Amino acid sequence: MVSTEFLDKFKKLYKDKYNIILSDEEATRLGTHFLNLMKILIKPKPNTNINQEDEPVCLESEVER
Repeated sequence: MVSTEFLDKFKKLYKDKYNIILSDEEATRLGTHFLNLMKILIKPKPNTNINQEDEPVCLESEVER
C-alpha cells in the first residue's frame, strides 16, 4: 500500500510535469507501478563475480601520454 504522503507528492509532480490532475485511484495505480519498476532497477544482480579474464585489456599503445 502506498502512503498518502507519497500519493500527494506523486500527484503534484505529475501535475507539474504533464499538467494532468490524477485521481487517488490513478495515482495509486501509477505510483505502485513506478515503485515496482524502481525495485527492479535498483535490485543488485545476485552472485556477481568479476574475473580478471573478463576485465578489458588496455595496451600501452592505446594509452595517451
